[in-house]
Amino acid sequence: MQTLIDRRPTIMQGNSCPFYNLFHGLVYCATCGKSMEVRYEKVVRTDVDRSTKKKREPIDRAYYVCQTYNRLGKKACTSHKIEARDLYNLVLPDIIEHGKMALQDAEAFYGRLTHRLEQRYSVDETSLKKEQDALAKRNQEIDDMFMSLYADKAKGILIEQRFLRMTETLEQEQVDNKARMQAITDELCVASSADSEVRRFIGEIREYASITELDETILNRLIDKIIISAVEVIDGEKVQKVRIIYNFICEIAA
Repeated sequence: MQTLIDRRPTIMQGNSCPFYNLFHGLVYCATCGKSMEVRYEKVVRTDVDRSTKKKREPIDRAYYVCQTYNRLGKKACTSHKIEARDLYNLVLPDIIEHGKMALQDAEAFYGRLTHRLEQRYSVDETSLKKEQDALAKRNQEIDDMFMSLYADKAKGILIEQRFLRMTETLEQEQVDNKARMQAITDELCVASSADSEVRRFIGEIREYASITELDETILNRLIDKIIISAVEVIDGEKVQKVRIIYNFICEIAA
């Protein structure tokens, strides 16, 4: 999802603030991949929000900034942040919206999510299994080659240096083959478990169709991470992309 940036003044790092960091460990920079740290405005500018005319709460003084940029500067990452209130106001309605979808028409929501997962995890199982079988066969051939090399070495046909060089190469090939075989197994497993993961997510999120506020339990139960991109200017408007990565199913595209 994308949201227009709120045009409030820049918040400066500084004094402590009684904001409880609900999003601790969930907010990440899209540019460098590092987690984003919470910071607070240096001086209380005003106790009243200029746009809503309501009293400003601790969350209105907090914002998240990339820790890489904060520590190493613009050569290491881009300068971008998101205010805690803006993030809260994005995540809460997103959870409610999808919770209502799951509650009102679970099967339609299930169909939408499984279609997305099928596209993401679409794999040619036959081709992958053939590759896996070929790798297993090759590793067996290498085992046989080891036996032959040991025999040649024992007979004096193969010198020690040549033997070590050849066996080292074959051993590395076996290691690489085993790693690829495990990757194939994982890929096939993920594809086959997609259906149960969707069902599990629907069962989880439907419980939050009518929530009115967020807490740490809800966020950690539903969300894996939230990825914050740098600000872009699109059609003259400042826009920031925020990706909510849910547990079990990843991102729910519009």
